[in-house]
This record gives sequence, C-alpha cells and structure tokens, in this order.
Amino acid sequence: MTHRLIQYMKKFTELKQEELEDLASDVPIETFKKGTILIEQGQVINKCYFVLEGCIRQYNIDEFGREVTYNFYTEEQVISLFDANNLNMTSKY
Repeated sequence: MTHRLIQYMKKFTELKQEELEDLASDVPIETFKKGTILIEQGQVINKCYFVLEGCIRQYNIDEFGREVTYNFYTEEQVISLFDANNLNMTSKY
C-alpha cells in the first residue's frame, strides 16, 4: 500500500522518490476487513483516515434503532471527523 500513497503524493509535490519514500515510511498504513467499525458512536474521536483502497460508509444508529447512512468515502478521500477546538468531541457516527 505504501506505493499507492507515494503515487498519490506525486500528484501534489515535486519531491524526489527517496524523499517520498522517507515521508511515506512515517505514515501508519492499516488494512481493515470489510465490516470493521473504525469509530463507534459515542467514542472520542482521535484519528483521521485516508482511503487508499476500498470504501468506507459513515452512518449512525437513530433513536429508532435504524442505520442511517450519511456518507461514503472512496479511494483518495480523507475522513476527518474531529474538531481541533474540541479534542474531547465524541462521534455521532
């Protein structure tokens, strides 16, 4: 997956390959199985995500117990739900 991140970064910078590799080596890359919940409703938000491959669905459970989808994030999209002014913010998704 690191090579995909490097290809993405090449679109926005003229850094040399070695510099891109050094930068990418500092970015934690995780792979999640389909159905994995990244952030639970009510959890304090302390991470953001960047989709290199696949799709992430943003949803919550409403007061009637129904899943309500708010967004889909696909490749090369950022998911940032936290507010830097409120570091103890909990997720409504």
